[in-house]
Amino acid sequence: MPERPPDPALEESTDQWMRWGLILMVIMVLAFPIYRIIEPDRRADSAERRVTELAEQGEQLFALTCSGCHGQEGSGGGTGPTLNSKEFLQSAVDDQIDSLVATGIPGTQMSPYSLDFGGPFTQEQIVAVTTYLRSLEADAPSVPDWQTSGQAGETGPATTILEDGEEPAVTDPLLEEGSEVFAANCAACHGADLGGQVGPALNAGSDSAALSDEDLIALIADGQGAMPGFGSSLTPDQIGATVSFIRSAQG
Repeated sequence: MPERPPDPALEESTDQWMRWGLILMVIMVLAFPIYRIIEPDRRADSAERRVTELAEQGEQLFALTCSGCHGQEGSGGGTGPTLNSKEFLQSAVDDQIDSLVATGIPGTQMSPYSLDFGGPFTQEQIVAVTTYLRSLEADAPSVPDWQTSGQAGETGPATTILEDGEEPAVTDPLLEEGSEVFAANCAACHGADLGGQVGPALNAGSDSAALSDEDLIALIADGQGAMPGFGSSLTPDQIGATVSFIRSAQG
């Protein structure tokens, strides 16, 4: 087979491609350690921005739905524990706080907030609340009795508040049960006198007075907006007794 004659143009083109390939290889070799140096900082900055955004979202959610029981910034003073305490934040990991917010605590007024359990929060919103609470740890005060210190102002069984300001004792067993359920689950947001606090007023002249009993029962059971549903933590009889108590206070 005859030997092909030399082709200077082809050889020059081949040499040029080889030179470019070598240059690209050198660039990649040099770029890799630079990437290894820069990428961790870039990821850390991105993670920090994400934590800041979640904490800001969690702060808004906490102020709207949790501060009535746990106080502003978790400082206590309501019917719930003090959550900005060093003792609580150092003893609870994030997954535990997520679980407490999501599923609530059976037998207490801490109802579930996860959508999966009838509450108003998505998983991201639950993580946001946990992230906000965790952001308080750096300046958290020492509150050894954090579990009960916030309950100093907890009301006992509520009494019927009449329009003239009288506070007669509840004697009807149904209303007594309703007052106890209301005090444990509703008073922190709606006020012990039903005059409203974090949640709307439920007394005479309020919007709730125009609702039917069935509508009130559905609202308590299913929740609405920031208000969690209590259908999984209260029995139908307890919800009915609570509605009866609200109606008695509305006159």
